[in-house]
Amino acid sequence: MDNEFHTIIVGSGSGGLTVAVGLSKLGQKIALIEKDHIGGDCTNVGCVPSKTLIHASEHVGGEIGLEPEEVLEWVRERRDDLRDEETEFVEELPNVTLIRGHARFVDSKRLEVTSRDGNIRVVSARNIVLATGSSPRRLRIEGLPNTRLLTNENLFELKKAPLHLAIVGGGVIGVEMAFAFRRLGGDVSVIDRGTRLLKVSEVEAGELLAERFVEEDIGLYLESEVLRYDDDTEILHLKDGQRLHDVDRVLVAAGRVPNLDLDLDKAGVEFHERGIPTDGLGRTNQPHIYAIGDINGDSAFTHSANHQGRRLVRVLAFPFLPRPGKQPHYPSATFSDPEVAQVGPTLQELHKLYHPELVSTHLVPLSDTDRGYTMDMEHGFVKLNVMAVTGRLLSATIVAPAAGEMISLLTASVNHGISVYKLADLVFPYPVLSDAIKKAANDYVFSTLTGLHKELFRYLRYRLRRR
Repeated sequence: MDNEFHTIIVGSGSGGLTVAVGLSKLGQKIALIEKDHIGGDCTNVGCVPSKTLIHASEHVGGEIGLEPEEVLEWVRERRDDLRDEETEFVEELPNVTLIRGHARFVDSKRLEVTSRDGNIRVVSARNIVLATGSSPRRLRIEGLPNTRLLTNENLFELKKAPLHLAIVGGGVIGVEMAFAFRRLGGDVSVIDRGTRLLKVSEVEAGELLAERFVEEDIGLYLESEVLRYDDDTEILHLKDGQRLHDVDRVLVAAGRVPNLDLDLDKAGVEFHERGIPTDGLGRTNQPHIYAIGDINGDSAFTHSANHQGRRLVRVLAFPFLPRPGKQPHYPSATFSDPEVAQVGPTLQELHKLYHPELVSTHLVPLSDTDRGYTMDMEHGFVKLNVMAVTGRLLSATIVAPAAGEMISLLTASVNHGISVYKLADLVFPYPVLSDAIKKAANDYVFSTLTGLHKELFRYLRYRLRRR
C-alpha cells in the first residue's frame, strides 16, 4: 500500500473536492481523506437539502405535486441522489486515493487516519490541504431533550414538519428555514439576541425581512434569549418573561465553529477559536500546509471555498507562475422571500474604513421600476454604496426575487473596477427588475455631476482620512 502522495486533502466538501479534481486532472498523485459523506456539509446537510426544501415549500400542492407531509422525504431523496452521484464521481477520479476515516497530524508531514472500524493508516505528502469545514455552534438549553433539538446536521432527517418550530438565531439559516417551515403549515418563531435579522447585512434588509415575518405570521423575538424548556408542557421560556407554547422542536442556528480536531499542535500549525490564520493563498504558518473554506475563518460560503480551492490548484500545480492576487469580495445570498444578496462591506463597515463623507449611498425601491409596477412589487430594493467622485462601487445589496441571480453584475463591478459611471451606461432589457441597478447608478451620476465642485472638494478633503 503506497502512502506517499504529492498532496493530501482532508475534507471532501466544496474546497477539498475542487483541489482534488483539479490536481487529479493535472496528473498529480492525491490522497483525499473523508470521515463522513462525500460532498461535505453543502451536499449533505447544507445548501443542497435546504434549497431543495425552500423550492418544495414554495410549490406545495403545485407543480411538484407534493403535499406538506411528503416534502421532507422528497428532499432527502433528492439529496441522496446527488450524494450518490458525487461519491461515484470521486471514486472514479484518476490519481486520487479516497481514504475513509478521521485524520490527525503525527507531525508536519504525516497524518494518521483512523477508520470507523479502528484501522489506522499513516500517510505523508509534500503538500497538505485542510478543508474540514465547520459545525453548528452548540447551545445548551436547560430542560430541552436531545430528541427535540435540531441543527442543520439532523434537520433534514425529520419525518414530518414540526407543529411549532422555534429557531434560535436570526441569521441566514434561521431566516431561510423560517420561511420554508412556515409554508409547510406549522407555526414558526425566531429568537435572536440582536436588534435585527441578518445582522451582517444592510440594516434595510433586516428591517424588510422583519416586515415579511409579520405578513407570513412568523413570530420574531429580538433582543431576547432562551432560558429553558419545559418538556411536559412544551413551553419555551424566554429571558424577558415571554413564553412560546406548543413548541415541539428547537432549531439552533446560532453560528458555526471551525472543525479543528486535527492535532494541529503536532504539526506546528497556529490556530485560534475562529479558525486557522492564512495568507492570501490559503497558506498557514507552515508553508506546505494550506487551509481553505470555513476552517480558515475568512469566508463561510460554498462558493468561496470553491474559489479558494481553484486558486490553490494553480499555486500547487504551477508554482512557477505569478501568484494569484488578493482574494475578492465574495457575494452572498440568503434565499428568503424576497432573497437578499450582497457583496462588499455594509455601510456601517464602510464608515469604519472611510470618512462617511466619502461614501455616497443610493437606494432604489423595486416598486420604482416599471417591472416592479407590473408585478405589483411591494418589497425589495437595490442599494449601492459608492466612493465619492471616482464612481468606484464599494458594496451593493439587492433584495428581490432571484436577487442571488442579479448580484453577479455588481460583484464584477466591485471586484474588477467597473465604475458606477459605466453601470449607468448599460442597456438592460425592458422591463426587468435589474433596471433598479441602472436607476441607482444614474442617481449617483446625476448627484455627482450636478454638484461636481462640492463633491470634488469633499473628496479631496477626506480621501486619505481613515476612521
